[in-house]
Amino acid sequence: MPDTAEPLHEPPTRAPASRVPAESDVEPSRAHDRVELRVHGVSGGHAEELLDVEPAMRVGGDRLAGFFRWRRKPDTETLPGVRREIFAWGNLTSGASSRAFWLLLTPFMMLNVAYWMRPGRMDDGQTGTRRAANIAYGAGVRLLALSLTMLIVLAAAGVGMDLVAWQCVGQGEECVRARPWLAFLASASSPLSAPGRSLLVGAVLPAVVVVVLWRLSRRTAADYEVVTGPVPPRHAEDAPLSHPDFWRNSEIMARLRSAHIAIAVGTVAALLLLPPLLHDLGGRGAPLPDAPGLWTVGAGLAGLLALVALSATSSVLIPGKDPRWNARADRLCRVLRDTTLGLTAAIAVYTVWPRPGWVSEGRLPGSGTMLNGLFAVQGALVVILLVAALVLFSVDRPHRYTAMRGLAGPSTAALGTLLGGAFSAALVYQGSLWLSGCGSMDAPEADCLALSPPTAYSWLQLAFAFQAIIVLIVVVVLALWLRGEVRAQLPKVTALYSRSVRDRRTWDIARARAVGRMTEAIPKILGALLLPVVPLVGLALYSIATGNLEAGPMDAPMAVAGGLQGVAQDALNALVAVGSLLGGAALVALVWIGRSAYRDRPTRQAVGAVWDVGTFWPRAAHPLAPPSYAERAVPQLTARVRRMAGEDTGVVLSGHSQGSVLAAATVWQLPQECADRVALITHGSPLDRLYSRYFPAYFGPVAFSDLNGRVSSWRNLWRVTDAIAGPVRRSGPDGKEMVVPTVEPLPDPRSYDALPGEARRPEILGHSDYTGDPAYAEAMWQVMPAQRPSENRGSDPYQGP
Repeated sequence: MPDTAEPLHEPPTRAPASRVPAESDVEPSRAHDRVELRVHGVSGGHAEELLDVEPAMRVGGDRLAGFFRWRRKPDTETLPGVRREIFAWGNLTSGASSRAFWLLLTPFMMLNVAYWMRPGRMDDGQTGTRRAANIAYGAGVRLLALSLTMLIVLAAAGVGMDLVAWQCVGQGEECVRARPWLAFLASASSPLSAPGRSLLVGAVLPAVVVVVLWRLSRRTAADYEVVTGPVPPRHAEDAPLSHPDFWRNSEIMARLRSAHIAIAVGTVAALLLLPPLLHDLGGRGAPLPDAPGLWTVGAGLAGLLALVALSATSSVLIPGKDPRWNARADRLCRVLRDTTLGLTAAIAVYTVWPRPGWVSEGRLPGSGTMLNGLFAVQGALVVILLVAALVLFSVDRPHRYTAMRGLAGPSTAALGTLLGGAFSAALVYQGSLWLSGCGSMDAPEADCLALSPPTAYSWLQLAFAFQAIIVLIVVVVLALWLRGEVRAQLPKVTALYSRSVRDRRTWDIARARAVGRMTEAIPKILGALLLPVVPLVGLALYSIATGNLEAGPMDAPMAVAGGLQGVAQDALNALVAVGSLLGGAALVALVWIGRSAYRDRPTRQAVGAVWDVGTFWPRAAHPLAPPSYAERAVPQLTARVRRMAGEDTGVVLSGHSQGSVLAAATVWQLPQECADRVALITHGSPLDRLYSRYFPAYFGPVAFSDLNGRVSSWRNLWRVTDAIAGPVRRSGPDGKEMVVPTVEPLPDPRSYDALPGEARRPEILGHSDYTGDPAYAEAMWQVMPAQRPSENRGSDPYQGP
């Protein structure tokens, strides 16, 4: 039998016998005009639940079987006389079920996050190596983001224009026999069967993708845009998130959106233009005709399209913080976008112009060259990002907790690019298999169409297959590490709870503590997932060095294979097929996970941490990424807190999990005169453990020291069993690091055995229910701002919007 033990006492750094004061203990000047403003985390929830204002409250038991009583007014107050408000922002990320499809934009989101993960600050007036590295880093990420937009358009065009409108229609009656529903396009009697006209019909699919992305970005921008009032001036030494225009990103996003749409439309236009232009020139490699003809029109359109595309690409390279510059750049980008639309209309006329003897053969001309060239450019950009990050890390010397020595940003960008490419390759390859009918059980071999997707996609499918193998290895290694860590935690648990016998309860607590340490493995996981990117970048740079952008990705490996060429080719082909299936399954899985996350809270909690970190940041790199909820949440919180503090109301901002990041961002936006009226409580906070390590330019000991000086008091609550939260380190007056109280973690579970009056042991809470811990009420009492006397104050400052 296990030993009996008293419930675990509170850590010695807090008053062991502290209690929540009664109403009679509170000074009259402190018993009014105080508010606890809670900001929830990723799990969201209903406002009534978060406020704890249901008619009945549980006084014993648990969620399955408990004791309830009718709620009294004091039961809704953490402290006597303190009103409670909740800022519910969950619908900004988990409202309509259609937002589940935002998960398909995960590669765009990863590129946008990588922009903010740079290891050096972007201060005004910086010069020299630091400025050059910052410019190179920002330009590299934005160009990678632009390449992803091209990639998704090329994937849609690969299905609609290449496989359907060019290859399938080019086979005439064979295409009609295999896919009767394409008779309107492929039949010899159809007026649309001419190569130019069929290409124009096939261009509808990528055009629809562009329109959907455009409309989604514009609609979310309108929904998330808020009207902000005057902002306080900012000093150069302040934290970056205190910049008054940090959350005003609409103008930058508008011009980036116009540039991306211009490039997306220009990609479709180029695929429409190249086949007829090559035909008019007499074929690939043929000399220019002696007499001017239709080819001169095509060449002129190609020159104009290249000029506009180059201008649109150049427009994304400059950050443009000056609002006046942004306004002019926005007008320029809109002109470029509209010019691209006009050129596309002219190119469409050129494409459908009658050309006797023009037939579609092989793959769509130009598509393979564009893909291989794009992959080569992406590989070069990844190398530029790595170099820029290393330079910034060596020059700026961020805090010693920075993840991966500043390479987390380039790693995230490379993985996002790989993921986007794998999705594109899976879409095209699965589309070709379905359209051709090859390998189908219900289709005879005679009806199997010979369709050939661009060989460049096999690079990405091969990498995705290797990625799946690495993921399996990582899972096995993590499982073994977790098993060993559980055993390592057993002595600590027995010592903490004064146990001499290790029963199942001991193992459960040890496992929870071990799981709480798994976040430390993220850098190693990122490094392992980057392994397939290395050969991809090498192959891309090999293509640039040799100038052979039309060659397939297997050429270099096969040249090395020598006598084992046949076996190696079969193995690689099998891995490519597996990668294609896995990529398609990943697309379906993302949609399923997204829909489950918005319907089921446990699923939402599982994916919410990563998703909400990604959508916290403004869309400064990829304007078609999912919207940033913080662009609306932070200004709303700031306006509310500023008003209450201006009315001499003491405000305690209480942020849980991601809500603590919103609370910190709000404090950074408040004017200095609000400091003595605003306090901060963070619980289950990823401020240090995630944000400080992966976004060192915006979070860290120096930034947290600045944050601590902007509030009257700050307490941070965390548990060892919480895989997201941890202590928050800040710089002290002498430059040494300090920890924001509380230094010691909260005990979890609160006791080993059942509490008096209970038949069940307290559950292990991990990341949840910090506000129900007695330490939370104690922290509230410690940080509550003192009430200042004020004459002619309104009757109730809490009434109103």
